[in-house]
Amino acid sequence: MHTSGTSSQRILSLSGDRLHSLDLPAADEIVDGWNFRWGEADTPMTPAYWAAQAWMWALDAPNHYRLGNTLEEELLACMLGGYGIPAEVGLAAYERLRETLHASPDALTDHESVMEALSTPLTVGGRIVRYRFAKQKAGYVTAAFRALSEIDRSLADAALRDELMTLRGIGPKTASWVVRNLRQSDEVAILDVHIHRAGRSLGIFEPNLTAERHYLALEAAYLRFARAIRTAPSILDSVMWNTMRQLPGRTAGRRLEKSHSQLPTQLSLAI
Repeated sequence: MHTSGTSSQRILSLSGDRLHSLDLPAADEIVDGWNFRWGEADTPMTPAYWAAQAWMWALDAPNHYRLGNTLEEELLACMLGGYGIPAEVGLAAYERLRETLHASPDALTDHESVMEALSTPLTVGGRIVRYRFAKQKAGYVTAAFRALSEIDRSLADAALRDELMTLRGIGPKTASWVVRNLRQSDEVAILDVHIHRAGRSLGIFEPNLTAERHYLALEAAYLRFARAIRTAPSILDSVMWNTMRQLPGRTAGRRLEKSHSQLPTQLSLAI
């Protein structure tokens, strides 16, 4: 990717056999509603960089973050990921329990069955690994699936997120994750450690705010930023997560999501 000294930045992306283009404001222009500049599209972590990356991913894989096809599948997948669980291990556990869900949906309301499935070693990348927090997660999964019939699935996105938070073991991040994946929602945000790092680097999150105590305030700032740089919040979140988890300083918190290497590669230029 390279840039020129023109009044705007043009991003080119080769998707299949078609060449697509995106025009972004010049690097020295201020992002609408914020006090920082767009920056160069070929400089990581700038607003222009995030806008360009989200646009390119949206061309080839707009739904790349989806893990399941139903509320039950997405809930299961998102509950099995999260803090302290490598994404690949969470995916393996999800695939195992999804088979159980398809064979006998009621089996996921039985604590012993779920506990046995999560306690049995998994094969990940040719290695035998154990799923962490098997007892705790088994309790959460069975409690959630016992109460899932009470969830009003017709609710709007943010309201559905709030409703899912009434399930045991489901906080705002996991509930938002389920809704984003299931509905490709641009009304909620998945504020894990990687998104928080990206937001702090950009300056969109106030340093004294934490997701544990100020989730809605951080979410509002994230959604406002995504719209200011003309990207879908749902895709930008995944772009940030996949990028930030590979940078130095990443923490143990990992979401269960497809890795960067599994996503399409694009030819991109800023001219």
